[in-house]
Amino acid sequence: MQEHSGRYAEIAEYFAAHGIAVLTYDHLGHGKSVKEKKDIGFFQLEKPDERLVADTEMMADHLAEQYPDVPRFILGHSMGSFITRCLLQKASKKFSGAIITGTGGPLPGIDILRGYLSLATAIAPRHRTFLNSVFTSVNNKHFKKDKDFSDTSWLSVNPENRKKFEEDELCGIPFTHNAFYTLFTIYKKATSRNWTSSIPKSFPFLLVSGQNDPIGDFGKGVIHTANNLKADGFQHVDVKIYPEMRHEILNEEIREEVLNGIYNWIITKS
Repeated sequence: MQEHSGRYAEIAEYFAAHGIAVLTYDHLGHGKSVKEKKDIGFFQLEKPDERLVADTEMMADHLAEQYPDVPRFILGHSMGSFITRCLLQKASKKFSGAIITGTGGPLPGIDILRGYLSLATAIAPRHRTFLNSVFTSVNNKHFKKDKDFSDTSWLSVNPENRKKFEEDELCGIPFTHNAFYTLFTIYKKATSRNWTSSIPKSFPFLLVSGQNDPIGDFGKGVIHTANNLKADGFQHVDVKIYPEMRHEILNEEIREEVLNGIYNWIITKS
């Protein structure tokens, strides 16, 4: 959300150096997926939630064409984690496992938010909503005493990572009504109690989060998701929560430790 695939180049290089091919791409309304910068933060008007999921499946199919005879895993972070969870509902057989990072559990009041945003989108789909500042304020609530506090404090403990985000012209661009409505629509689908009903119980999940990630409700939402998976009979559910780390667990100073953990998990599940 409000970033782009280029921020994950070093992560892709890590896996490539370890013999794993990686495909990254920009979501609808993000990065270089738009023709004009004014379209960043705006998703198409016709079924954008379905389009986001379909785009991800298309990318997975493209990778499968390039590497047809090897196990394939999907990694979804933050907004991408919810898109991934929606994709798995219909296409889990295309993957050998899923790594879910920066995710969360059910969001109280989501139907009220979606109701408001549905109306707001119908009236002014491209308007940059006040919810952007609310979103930032809520996520930063627990970090206001930080000596180097800023709007990006919730993202990362790593000051270099935050600085790069703040200086990147493709990052932090406010979402429109249309984009927030799409986000919460995907979020609701991804966190419904029966979101895994069509996924085989043998499908492996790895959930990775920072202990201080507000999107994961400081670990509680991640544990809730893992416990539901286990309660539903999934046989391979692994969870790794890193103490003191925040939302962008893949860009923290302990990134190599995090990536080593993900790599080792992939190898054991391949």
